[in-house]
Amino acid sequence: MYNSYTSLQREQLAKQTYTDTQSTYLLVYAPLRSRILTQALQDQLHRKFRLVDHLAGELTDAVAGVLLVSEDVACLSTTLTYFAQALRDGADYAVCNAVFGFSGQTALYQSHGHLAESKFALVSRSLLARCRAAARDPESVTELLALAAQLCQAPACIPQALLHYERDICAEDAYSASGKRAFVMSHVLDMTGAPIVLVSAVPVLRSMGYEVVVLGPDDSGSLQLFVDAGAAVITRAGCTSSNTLWGLALCADFVLANTVVEARVIRALSNAPVPVLWWLHDAFAGYPHIAHQIPKHIAPNVQLYSVGKHAAAAMHSVRPQFDIRPLIYGLPDYAAEDFPRCDLGYPADKPLFATVGSFERRKGQDIFCKAIRLLPDAVREKATFLFVGKAADQEMMDAVRALTTEHPANVFYCKRLSRDEIKNLMEQCTCLVCASRDDPMPTFVTEGLIFGKPSIVSEHTGTAGLITEGVDGFTYPDDDPKKLASILEWAILHPEKLAAMRAGCRKLYETHYSKQSFADALTAAVKELTEGH
Repeated sequence: MYNSYTSLQREQLAKQTYTDTQSTYLLVYAPLRSRILTQALQDQLHRKFRLVDHLAGELTDAVAGVLLVSEDVACLSTTLTYFAQALRDGADYAVCNAVFGFSGQTALYQSHGHLAESKFALVSRSLLARCRAAARDPESVTELLALAAQLCQAPACIPQALLHYERDICAEDAYSASGKRAFVMSHVLDMTGAPIVLVSAVPVLRSMGYEVVVLGPDDSGSLQLFVDAGAAVITRAGCTSSNTLWGLALCADFVLANTVVEARVIRALSNAPVPVLWWLHDAFAGYPHIAHQIPKHIAPNVQLYSVGKHAAAAMHSVRPQFDIRPLIYGLPDYAAEDFPRCDLGYPADKPLFATVGSFERRKGQDIFCKAIRLLPDAVREKATFLFVGKAADQEMMDAVRALTTEHPANVFYCKRLSRDEIKNLMEQCTCLVCASRDDPMPTFVTEGLIFGKPSIVSEHTGTAGLITEGVDGFTYPDDDPKKLASILEWAILHPEKLAAMRAGCRKLYETHYSKQSFADALTAAVKELTEGH
């Protein structure tokens, strides 16, 4: 029975555990076409249910909840088990994730902050009674679904793609019928800087009354962050070139396109009847590969913003005529969070200098390595150095590996850290080092500021333009390892002076990168864009 499941459903099914829900009696109310659903229900592991096409006379005392189904749909063998468990856990209304398309290549991930009027939802007996009492037609499944979404008091989103619609996804699957809609587009859903800071836009848009839907490719680490922030997420491989999914933007009241990689989307939405904020985070290095896709003229419905002067200069290198306004991202105050503390295992009696980011030439790990080698042996031995990142460039990885081999007691490498481990690193390290040759606004440096940690950054980073030398950080010019080594040596020999910079670092964070400063800036930008639309 599993050969009709999509790849995502098979992947999730392999991780599911069985729950005994046979004592919970459900009705499946499908008054419209239900040929595919009827076939799928034959394989249900939860057997205590009955499929009906009317409610009158079927709502016996034994019925604990009713699944309202307004469209024929296939479902997993575990679907009714999950919905029955949601009811037992206290939910009065429950929806789930779903896949769309003949092969299920598009997925919709629901969130607690975004409960659309689903075409397939569980309602408790008490909620159903309230909905039927308020309905013009108490047998209308579409009216009951709409009322249930509005009247529920204990909603639940089941984090499994239990349903499969063979048609393409449409706006009504992700949004409710009323209210303002924001459509956010990201070319990646991984743990790199651009999607991480994009997450912070979700609560701001929701505070402005928008329902938020995020479009991206397959999950590579950050999808759950968007869901936790209250957005519904649509995923599909190749979404940056999908006209079908771009069409969802035309059903929104506001569009946020993240990074220059969305250039083709901007071309499609130029002069469309929807305001678009194009938010640039990109380095110079990416523009030669995408410049041909960037429109030469921007229509009035599109406004460009960047995370700083470096990102703006990168776009101006190919489109000098564009008007680009500043919109620096904001990060939550992780230092105020109650995250689990752990000892990362690096020597506590030596100052720790860390760099975080994928290993590629523009990130400059080789420059940092050369600077460490240039340190006098006696100075180098007083400190520890940590490189964190995935090896995207073999030359950078080789440089780090050679250094860790030469100095195994002082130089360390880690491929990745979890979000909580990153917070622990920022709390425990002495100083961050960003040796990038080209970096618009490195997020790990900002994370360090949250914990009052100074950084040493190249002049070719967006952060360099905001640092006050010796107060909240240090900059060095010309991608010169000797100049970086000179600052490193001073910092290693004066860790107490780095610690004294804590207040300055916090002030820099609160002034430019705080959640509130970003919320104020984004709110103003959205209001200006949407006036008159």
